[in-house]
Amino acid sequence: MLVSPSSSVAQKKDLHVGGLGSGGGAPATIVDPMIEAAGSWLYRGKMAARNTDEFVRVNPWTALALVALAALATGLLLSQRADV
Repeated sequence: MLVSPSSSVAQKKDLHVGGLGSGGGAPATIVDPMIEAAGSWLYRGKMAARNTDEFVRVNPWTALALVALAALATGLLLSQRADV
């Protein structure tokens, strides 16, 4: 039985890239969930930003107090680390 040169080249190519096959399905099964996850993270980030914006608009003094408290805690932690 004679093997055409194009099929032997395709077989060598498949073996060279790890035998993923010529269908191209394996990379798609990896990339699709990654794109889906990135879209989900982007959506969650946008929703967190909207919720934060709404909270700050409704409670500006509470938001200011929380930021001041976080800045004070960060300053205290950094000053203790510099003494070591």
